[in-house]
Amino acid sequence: MPKNCFRTSSRRMRHARSHTDTRRTIMTEGQGRVPSIVRDELPLAGRRLLLVPGQTRTSEEVLRASATSFESWSEVERADTECRDGLTPLFGTEQAGIVVVPGAASLGMEVAVVAASPPGAVVLVLVHGPQGDHIAYVVSRRGRVADILRAQEGGSVDPKLLRARLIETRPSAIVVSHVDADSGIVAPIDDYAAVAREVAPETLLVVDGTWAASCMLQRMDDWHADIVFTDSASTLGGCSGLMLAAVSSRVSMRKVRHDAAASLYIELARWSSPTGAEVPPSLVFALRAALRRIYAEGLSARFARCDGVARGFQEEAAAHGFRVVAPPGHEAATLTALRPPAGVDVQELHAALERHGVDVGMGSAGLIVAHTGDTSPNDLQRFWHAVEALHLQT
Repeated sequence: MPKNCFRTSSRRMRHARSHTDTRRTIMTEGQGRVPSIVRDELPLAGRRLLLVPGQTRTSEEVLRASATSFESWSEVERADTECRDGLTPLFGTEQAGIVVVPGAASLGMEVAVVAASPPGAVVLVLVHGPQGDHIAYVVSRRGRVADILRAQEGGSVDPKLLRARLIETRPSAIVVSHVDADSGIVAPIDDYAAVAREVAPETLLVVDGTWAASCMLQRMDDWHADIVFTDSASTLGGCSGLMLAAVSSRVSMRKVRHDAAASLYIELARWSSPTGAEVPPSLVFALRAALRRIYAEGLSARFARCDGVARGFQEEAAAHGFRVVAPPGHEAATLTALRPPAGVDVQELHAALERHGVDVGMGSAGLIVAHTGDTSPNDLQRFWHAVEALHLQT
């Protein structure tokens, strides 16, 4: 890293730092000392810190479960049924059916778009960051018309604009990410759902819950949503390879075979029951173990813990001169996009952290740090330890 990478970035960090034998303290200009969450212990030798969205470490318990042996396929189906039962509360539904589709996390959006809209239909995409633009790209590639409505500077789409657009275009579906994976902005789904129910009740509501499910409350039934989906790994802690969705009866009655460009593989009806589903057993057993860990902690306790970890990390970011991309009130409990202090090149910082054994994501908004599920305050201490170490080197 160039020596001047941090030199011009934050005089607060350079001139307002004191050290003790056991703890560091950071002081910002015009403030008293702010206790840092960073301890002086060094990270475990040879063990990288994985904070990249979608690439965090899988627990040993889940990995062992993925190697579960079985005598008959009925054991797999029973495990699959337990998983579907466990997913229902995570999505916040008592009415929807659960589908489990083998495939990458990115498959979820394609499946949802095909299921919720016919070819040539208008799909309204509510954009809260770069991920929203990717959703619009998927919609267009599947032969639909992507109508984009962007969130304003405060972090949400103006309800009046949403109301007017729905009346004007009468879209087949609305698609929105609960948490944008690049900006870390939480969309106010409650507000959007209320407008949709009022002016366009026939329009299907699709919510990408990939970066919210199991760490943030999902309220599918209250939203009157038609599809809420996630994957087995991002926030649930299972092994990668399953797309998971809660599907309303309105979607279940639709068919996609009239879509010549749609593979039968992604027809939801094929994956709506454990019986006869060709879901890899190792992924089913891993997901069951992950869900059991979630319920052993308790959903309310898990939501509170994830929120507390996120708030602590975001407060520490401000103390280090970083800026959280998400506007106040729209920060996620699962990941945070950070802009470094002025004068710090984000790509150089990303590369330097990697050399120090800390892997984080990179997006157009800045660094992206995942703090989902099992990520602990100690893990995030190591992130700030690495940031401070880089500063001290310069």
